[in-house]
Amino acid sequence: MEDFERVSEHILRLELHWDLFGLVTIPVSVWLVRGERSWTLIDSGPPETAEVLIPAISRATSGAGVQQVVLTHGHYDHAGGLAELKMAWKPAVLCHSLEAPFVSGDASYDEVPAKTFHFWIGKFFVQHLPWGQAVARELAGGQSVEGMAVIHLAGHSPGHIGLLHPSDQAMIAGDTVMTLRGRVSAPFIFATPDPHQAEASIQRLGEIDFAHLLTSHGPPLLERGREAVLEYVARRHPDA
Repeated sequence: MEDFERVSEHILRLELHWDLFGLVTIPVSVWLVRGERSWTLIDSGPPETAEVLIPAISRATSGAGVQQVVLTHGHYDHAGGLAELKMAWKPAVLCHSLEAPFVSGDASYDEVPAKTFHFWIGKFFVQHLPWGQAVARELAGGQSVEGMAVIHLAGHSPGHIGLLHPSDQAMIAGDTVMTLRGRVSAPFIFATPDPHQAEASIQRLGEIDFAHLLTSHGPPLLERGREAVLEYVARRHPDA
């Protein structure tokens, strides 16, 4: 039985395990954020892990469930559990305005122009499905959701966002970066249409004040999250 674990005062983490084509298992973290009177889920994991996610949410919230789901972006491993969540609790779905068409099914990631050969190849292997889910609120950078600041961190997808929880000093960064093997690295290049924009977003991440870096792929970097981002920027952009 897999359960959420607390990483800060208001944020809990569940690591799901995504079996990609039966070849490799990729860890995917989702986050429960406790508000004053409700719970918010950040990302919903791939569809095949919903049978783990739904009971874990129920246990963590004492059956109350989630009232809203905020998507960092709409990729397969981040939005695939929406249908099961809708059946369980009918939460509102929130995402950036540039990401909303991919969530509603009005656009496909296959249509995003490939700025690198890697992403063009990745289109043949990375799963992209139209979720057909109505978006209750389209977000923009600078807005707030349950006290969290919305930060537009594009590159890995057009409307990719991070969420800064100021009182917990935590940045929920989605796929802006990965923290595999304890170090910050760039997002998976085969699923990133604009690596240059993604690098700019990583540099922007380093300009934000936070302590804990909470990514979708890899363990949390507690207390030294921003420091790890700045170390990455210094390695990749020594003249920045």
